[in-house]
Amino acid sequence: MDIAINLSKIIFLSLCCSFIGCAKKTDIVDLSLTSLNYSLDTVMIDPGNELLHLNAGLRMAALDAERDYLYNFNPSDHTIEKINLNSRRLEDKLKFEKEGPDGVGDMVFRMDLISGELVAFMGYIKAGIFDLKGRKVVEFPIADVNFEGDPLIKGERFEFLNTYMFDSQKMVGLIRNASEKSFALGMLDSNFRHLKKVPIPLDALENFRFVLSSPSRVQMSFPSANISEHNGSYLITNEVNNTILLYDSELDSLKEINYQPMLTEDRKTGKYTQVTETEEEFKQETQNVLKEISFMAPIWDEKNHRFYRFSHKAVNIGSNSIKEEEYKSSVYLTVFDADFNVIAESLVENLTKPPGFHFVKDGKIWMYENVEDELGFVRLSISDL
Repeated sequence: MDIAINLSKIIFLSLCCSFIGCAKKTDIVDLSLTSLNYSLDTVMIDPGNELLHLNAGLRMAALDAERDYLYNFNPSDHTIEKINLNSRRLEDKLKFEKEGPDGVGDMVFRMDLISGELVAFMGYIKAGIFDLKGRKVVEFPIADVNFEGDPLIKGERFEFLNTYMFDSQKMVGLIRNASEKSFALGMLDSNFRHLKKVPIPLDALENFRFVLSSPSRVQMSFPSANISEHNGSYLITNEVNNTILLYDSELDSLKEINYQPMLTEDRKTGKYTQVTETEEEFKQETQNVLKEISFMAPIWDEKNHRFYRFSHKAVNIGSNSIKEEEYKSSVYLTVFDADFNVIAESLVENLTKPPGFHFVKDGKIWMYENVEDELGFVRLSISDL
């Protein structure tokens, strides 16, 4: 069913353009103002007689290339919920085994759709590729130090969460050297034996890793990074600063794209106590960093040939951030052309929390929304741009 919200309004935007190149330099050109019409509406997914898995906020979901289907992994029954985004209905539940020769394991933290017929499940020490009938095609370690080419050395390992991705030819992931506090882009070829490492400048992330170290408990918090593919190149972004790294694997070239936001800072700048001994100190530091600007990964609009990127910062955390009414963020949207020149930047007043799982379909930004434990999407439409 569709629930129309009709929040169309005019918002003034700041325009700026940036130079794209290998140099770590931003050139600011003329600034001007423009107006942007946008509207929001909410659509719901019909689950039939099933209960869709929403506990992870679609963190283990993936889209097909045409944006016709959403595949959502449900770890409670080890199925993939195949959701038709055109009819907005649950179309099928694809069964997988937890254990055995075709088991996906019990520690899956990410799923990636490789093609219309293959899916990858990623754990902390290994990854597996399966067909959609539940049969394992290949399994390989991601903590192996004996890869051919550029092996992992002492202190290095693939990071997890949003820092893996698969395409039809390779696995790409972010490698962190804990000893040197440095990062590299790691690419495993199609036989998952040959590793290529490309150093990338993400050292700033190290200033925002927090550790609670007490006799009774150890807890960690660290900034996110993201890798995605676009036109044969890989986009690497992070939440600490707005720099976009663009790696062309064919040319073996790395570009660093910088731009100056008009409404926010371009990076986090605070100084924090990174190792704390009490839960109160740990909570305070991790909440303080939320009040600084955070950047999300760019998403591509195939219909309009432009990128969108959200950023956000908390303006009210409250005593219990689980309660929505006590947690509020300022959310901003930056629009780029296909070459990452900034077209527009705006505060999105109707969004009071950072978007969760989001993507572009048919020229609209779809943002996951839990509507009374039912799967919904808030859709943001932009016109006159």
